[in-house]
Formats: sequence, structure tokens, C-alpha cells
Amino acid sequence: MPLPHLSVSLPYWQNREPLDALLVAEAADKLGFHRLWVGEMATFDAFALAAAIGRAPGRIPLCLGPLAVGVRSPATIAMGTATVAALTGRPVDIALGTSSTVVVRDWHSRRRNRTARHLEETSRIVRALLAGEKVEHDGLIERIRGFRLRLPAPRPTLPVHGPDESAEIDWPSVGSERGRASSNGHGREHRSRLRTAGRSTGGEIIVAAFGERALEVAARCADRVVLNLVTPAQVARCVTAIGEFAARAGRAAPPVSVWVIAAADPDPDMHATVRQGVVGYLRAPGYDAMFTEAGFGDVVALASSGAHPREVLAAVPDELPAAVGMFGDARTLAARLGEYADAGADEVVIVPVTTAEDPAGYRTLDALTGIVTDSGPGVPETGGEESDPESAEQRRQIDE
Repeated sequence: MPLPHLSVSLPYWQNREPLDALLVAEAADKLGFHRLWVGEMATFDAFALAAAIGRAPGRIPLCLGPLAVGVRSPATIAMGTATVAALTGRPVDIALGTSSTVVVRDWHSRRRNRTARHLEETSRIVRALLAGEKVEHDGLIERIRGFRLRLPAPRPTLPVHGPDESAEIDWPSVGSERGRASSNGHGREHRSRLRTAGRSTGGEIIVAAFGERALEVAARCADRVVLNLVTPAQVARCVTAIGEFAARAGRAAPPVSVWVIAAADPDPDMHATVRQGVVGYLRAPGYDAMFTEAGFGDVVALASSGAHPREVLAAVPDELPAAVGMFGDARTLAARLGEYADAGADEVVIVPVTTAEDPAGYRTLDALTGIVTDSGPGVPETGGEESDPESAEQRRQIDE
């Protein structure tokens, strides 16, 4: 089976300098990856960082998010997306998710309830706004009256309802008025293999999902679904569920992207970085069951008991993040990519492990582009969910 498209997500590791993100972005561009995902948590505002990256030399398409629908309104999400597209001239896609109670309620003092409904309403409103429509919507969660973007907005990258249906989608409960619309020299060698030829549009609406209700929403209204911290077996189950939900909705199943932590020939420092990065997920709903299923129920139980994050970190073995990532030499990385492809992933979004010696994660990114380049003609010519929801507080506790 052909390998999936390869993209890169800015990692924001807790023990690394936040400005490493700019170096990762530069490396991803020079190596010709499909697109760059720019999320946010407790460091950069995603729109501001994406604009800064997009104004620098380079041309890699951008994907913003997943952004928490409980933190920003649909109008601000659409405005931010259109702003980045207008200022950078690059294709810009947007990913939406529900995030965690810690992020939405505790950090941003916003309500987080009826998350699946909120995700669906926001997705539909943002889609209409990015299509240039004046939107009237009075929903259970979101209300918007008479707003239309005045910036040229990106359009969907690919039609997902058939070749002529994207302009005629009847979105339930949305009334609208149709508007007017550091490189080692190998970058050029890899670019044609990795980046989609001729891609010049944007506006793909992506939904981050994992639980059944979120997967159903994504299957009904997303151009693409993104999964985070999942094993290949769990990807396969989610792909099956998405297909079933989409069939019930009378539409083709959206393709699936998967965020995967990666490190080529990892050393102890890289393992330590990743282990610290997964601590906050161990007691998060959905992730706790996933790690338990993967064989780490004892660590999940410890995290759920209220143990100090430093104690939980000490109990996390290297094998735990490896269950939802890819670590090793080129042969091992290639095999793992194949597992995700076989499970149904259309795009693997690499979250590279960075170090003081390699702040751009270049060793890992270069190794992966080499795998794709060396795979021959069968490879397609391709281009929290978010980071740890309790990262800031846990980092402080671990350091104390």
C-alpha cells in the first residue's frame, strides 16, 4: 500500500525553547512536506504564529489547529483563517476540536458543554463563512447574525460532496445569504516527492475527533478527520466508524489524518521529552481508555489516583509513547508508516522530537523524507488533539 501523505506539526515540547517552532517550520518547508500544522496551547497564538511563518521565505501550506471551539467564536476563527491566508498568500486549512475542560474552563473561563453539538455548529458556521456567505444561525450553542467576511477567504481544497455540490450544501440550521463571492542540502531533492503538485487553494475544514459522538459529527460535516495519540489498531476502528457514520449521512467518508510523535534513532533525552509530553493525557477521557487498551493500565490508574505528576512521569516507560508513535531507525520508521497506512490513515502528521542539539527536529524529518523518496513509484506525490492540556501546571509541579 502506498505510504500516506507526510505533514509536520509544530511540537511545543515542554522542556524545549518555544521558538524552536520556527526552526521546525523552516525544516518542514525546506524538506518539502505536504503541509505544516500550527496548533496552540500555552505559548503562541496560532494565527499570529502562522502569519509570522507564512511571511517568511518558503511556500509550505498551513493548517491551523486543532483550535478549541469553546475558546473562540466561529466568526473569530473564520477571520483568523482568512487573515493568515490574506497576509501570507499561502493555502490555509483549519482544524477544529473540543479540547479539554482544563483548557476551556480553567484556562479560558469558558463553558464546555454539549461538546459534540458545539463542534458541529461551529464547523458548519465556519464553513459557510469561509465560502463567503453572510450567515444567520440561531443554534443551541452558537448564534451569529448577518456576519460576512470582507477578506477573500480560502475555498475547500477538494470537494467532498461530489464535483458540483460544494456550493449547494444544505447545512441544517444555518441560514445564509450567498455572498460574492537548519537544512543539509537535501530539501530540493525531496520536494517533488512530498508536496502536492499544483495545490494552490485552502479552506479545508478538519475536525479533531476520537469519541463516538465526535466521530459522527466529523463524518457528517468535515472535509477531513484528525486523530491524535492513537495506535494503528485504533486508527482502523475509527476509520471504520467514520465510514459507517458517513454512509448513514449519505456522503463519502472524509479522509483521516493522524498526528504521530516521531524520533529517528532516539537517544535518552528524546525519550525523556516524549515521556513528559504524554503525562497529561493519561487521565484524560478517551486517552485513558486508549492507553489502558494498549497495555498501560497500571500507569493510567496511577495518574487517575491523583498522584503527583513527577511520580507519574517516573512510572511512564519508553514503551508507552512508542505505542502511539514511531521511534527507531529508518527501517522501523518505514514499517510504522506502513502500519498507519494499512489502518486507513491518508495523512500522517509528524510531531518531531526536538533536542538542544537538533532544535528543528531535522534528523527525524530528513529520515522520514528519505523513506518516502526511497519508496519508489508507488508512493503518492504528496505535499491535544492538541498538546498536553495540563502542560503548564504539570511542568511546574515536576520541576518543584
